[in-house]
Amino acid sequence: MQIADRLTTLTEILDLAQGRVPSDAEGRARAILAHAPRRLAAGAQTVVAIAGATGSGKSSLFNAVTGTRIAEQGPRRPTTSMTMAASFSASNNELLDLLDVPRRYEVQAPVDGMQDLILLDLPDHDSTATAHREEVDRLVSLVDQFIWVLDPQKYADAAIHKNYLRPLARHREVITVVLNQADKLTPDDLARCLAHIRVLLDDDGLHDVPIIATSAVTGQGIDDLRRRLAKLATGKRAATTRLEADVAVAAKELDDAIGRSSTREVSKETATRLNAQLSAAAGVPTVVQAVRSSVKHRGHLATGWPVVKWLSRLKPDPLKRLRLGTPAENKPEAIEPPGGLTRSSLPGRSAASESHLSTGLRGMANELSDGMPAGWRDAIFRAVHTSEATLPDQLDRAVVATDLKVDRTPIWWQVIRALQWVLIIAVVAGALWLTLNVLLSYFGLPKVDVYPMGPEGGLQIPVPTIMILGGVLVGIVLSALSGLLIRASANGAARRAKKALHKSVAEVGAQHVIAPAEAEVRRYVQARELLDKLA
Repeated sequence: MQIADRLTTLTEILDLAQGRVPSDAEGRARAILAHAPRRLAAGAQTVVAIAGATGSGKSSLFNAVTGTRIAEQGPRRPTTSMTMAASFSASNNELLDLLDVPRRYEVQAPVDGMQDLILLDLPDHDSTATAHREEVDRLVSLVDQFIWVLDPQKYADAAIHKNYLRPLARHREVITVVLNQADKLTPDDLARCLAHIRVLLDDDGLHDVPIIATSAVTGQGIDDLRRRLAKLATGKRAATTRLEADVAVAAKELDDAIGRSSTREVSKETATRLNAQLSAAAGVPTVVQAVRSSVKHRGHLATGWPVVKWLSRLKPDPLKRLRLGTPAENKPEAIEPPGGLTRSSLPGRSAASESHLSTGLRGMANELSDGMPAGWRDAIFRAVHTSEATLPDQLDRAVVATDLKVDRTPIWWQVIRALQWVLIIAVVAGALWLTLNVLLSYFGLPKVDVYPMGPEGGLQIPVPTIMILGGVLVGIVLSALSGLLIRASANGAARRAKKALHKSVAEVGAQHVIAPAEAEVRRYVQARELLDKLA
């Protein structure tokens, strides 16, 4: 994978993991991403820094490698108070500005191949001046290659191994270790010293890091060091190698923070349990009962005995009381008028309902985040609970917008209504018939024949009386039968409304609770896949 692809992948990982990994790890990775494009754009020149402890002779080594005396030397220590750059060709000011190195010199390349090299002389890393140590730390994190200068007296100093060499184990491709002042040792002592340094470096994780013995006094090893620097410069890959190592270190740190957790989706049982708790919080049982009562109310108005059904009109429709109506009234433009969201008149959630809802949300978050790193667990909990404050409005809107399918008038209601009116007409006609005969008898006029009906010699009942009594009795029986049918119809409507409401509530839960939580899980999976790809 090319360095540009690595940087792009690291950017994608950080975008996915933002706020879900330790802030210091994220900050270091973003610092790399901020520096890398500028470093690549500044050119392929190789920047090598010489770093070491006070008295290690790094400034003398700097002069010996450059063939100059521009670095201060003397008994005063530390002699290097500000980083100095020696360019073996025209200065790359853009690159030196990026590194913020103010002291710049141009020198003749002592050997062929060093023309594309910039050599830096850093302050002492163990200086008593805080600014010197901070300068070393800053440039160690930026330069392409660095040379750690050790001396025979302090090469095993714990500070340099603990604070610098050991933490740079994953940057061993960009490190060269120099044992300076080799002229102070006998050949046997020098061999033993180099062998011990190798053991220490191996313990630091710096396997295969080159070790060169040098002496600025006798010139021992200087040519070897120059040839190594020339090889690095002519290869023109030092900057890329350093950035690749930086990306690898950042990826490893993110990998440790993210881990390798198994992921899961919301189970059917958990979703069902959550939807039940959301339905309770949304007042679905209340609405279902209102649908049942509304169908009964409208059914009795449609099929009841016309003489007394006007009494039912005095009672309000239970659905209208809750401000729940027909689909035409539930259109989005009706739900959300210019003045704001139209709410139902459902009672507010009880404390028990609130507790059940919180328990359901927490249970789902626990299920999804089980075994995941702390940052992602927190993110899943935030995703689940962020919408908790807006859920009442979302659920209420879903209930209001649900087509409860109660606006339809069954055909049999109309048939019974027609029959009831036929019976009323029969009763009225019979009463008028009898009343007319009473009036005719009062004025001594002949009566209208009433056509008695019944067996010969038995009880015979006039047709008008049959019309009155039959109309009343059949009307009552018809009302009773229609009541049974209406009750069954109301129960069916309640079941359909309950199913429709549960579907609407489930959509709210899926969109505002489950989807955000599962999106966090997918973010984790994507980040994990990208880290594996980067590795």
